[in-house]
Amino acid sequence: MENILPELTTAEVYSPAIRQLQWPSRTALIICFWVGAAVGLGVMAYTSHPGWDFRYYQATVHDLRQGIDPYARGNAEIAEFQRQYVAGLAENLPLTYHYAPLTLILLRAVQGLPDWVLGLLCGMTVALGALLELWAGYQMATRLERRWLALVLPAIIFFPGLVIDDVVLSGNVAFILYGLILAAAVPGWKRNQWSWYYLAVLVASLCKLPFLALLAFPVLLARHQWIPSAATACAGVMAFAIQARLWPSLFREYVAGIQMMLDWKREFGYGPAGIVGKALLSRGYSPSHASAIFHALFAAVLGTFLLILAVRVRRYKIPAETWAPVALIGTLLLGPRIMRYDLAAISIPMLLVAVRALCHVLRQQTDNETTRSDTPFFLRLPVLIAGSCFLVVNVIAITGPFSFPGETLILLAVFSLGAWSILQPQAASSAVADSANLRAIRALD
Repeated sequence: MENILPELTTAEVYSPAIRQLQWPSRTALIICFWVGAAVGLGVMAYTSHPGWDFRYYQATVHDLRQGIDPYARGNAEIAEFQRQYVAGLAENLPLTYHYAPLTLILLRAVQGLPDWVLGLLCGMTVALGALLELWAGYQMATRLERRWLALVLPAIIFFPGLVIDDVVLSGNVAFILYGLILAAAVPGWKRNQWSWYYLAVLVASLCKLPFLALLAFPVLLARHQWIPSAATACAGVMAFAIQARLWPSLFREYVAGIQMMLDWKREFGYGPAGIVGKALLSRGYSPSHASAIFHALFAAVLGTFLLILAVRVRRYKIPAETWAPVALIGTLLLGPRIMRYDLAAISIPMLLVAVRALCHVLRQQTDNETTRSDTPFFLRLPVLIAGSCFLVVNVIAITGPFSFPGETLILLAVFSLGAWSILQPQAASSAVADSANLRAIRALD
């Protein structure tokens, strides 16, 4: 007898069972991801040698306990390293301290603590700073973006600047400094309250003067911030110069140590000037003056371009959530030396800028290809290109040559995408419409 019943597909057979499955809630997934990230960090710390930057601070505390000048000791060890390097006997660079003399006051205050307590305090402050960076970046996302961003936050810890690295295990104090600065920036770009931001930048500049470059951020985001930014910059420069008066010997050794670090550790960073410095050094040229001149020219051009973008943002009333990530990335590019812990501070803004630019491209292609029946490939093409670039750079970062400037390429590419989105009239109107929709949703809530 012929079977007249329709043949069921596999999906129809298993759909009742699938509907009965109890899928984990979104909150449960987020908790699982954070637990997985914590376990991953623990495994990485156990299988490697974490705290390589913390050991610099620890060695300085040991010097202070013994009444030794940490700068003079470090410079003498670097000079010995240079002699051994010429003779072919050098191994690893010595542990040297490269923060301003004023920071020694804080280290003297904790020099009586055991080393394990110092390590615990450093780890806790770095973890707090990293969480503050994530929280501040999360505030730049719209309500719709937070639905997926909350799920990928734990993974961003492993991708500073969207390139895989374990810099969060370094124990570098930059994490807590950036955490405080970015957390203080949230009430600034949201409610135009910048007082805490200026204070945070001023405190950070007492450790490293280049943090003063972050004072461009309020100028780009809000009106009437030129005078407060300039006043904070003057205060930071004066605090730096006063150290030369208060501790002339320490300050001279500190400046000499910075020069030695650039000459021998070759830590030029991942900014455009750093790439130029590395290229000159690899060809046997001294990079000091050339890279400084290049950075001055680059910062002047970039600063002018950022001001032009800021004028356009105000003219078209583009919302702060759209402009803030682009402005923050551009502000970081103004700095003379960009390291991985600097990139970690803008990982979420970079991700938001890249995703928004990609969505804008997809939206344009959808509008242009609505009459076609074969559009899926065209819709997937930008996603494939972006995903391939991200994958290739990260694979090279893991297995490729150390000198490959993957971090620089991604940083410049993401900033270019953000600037392009701001300059596009369609993107500007779309951002305004998205902001209006977001305000409507908030009003309904």
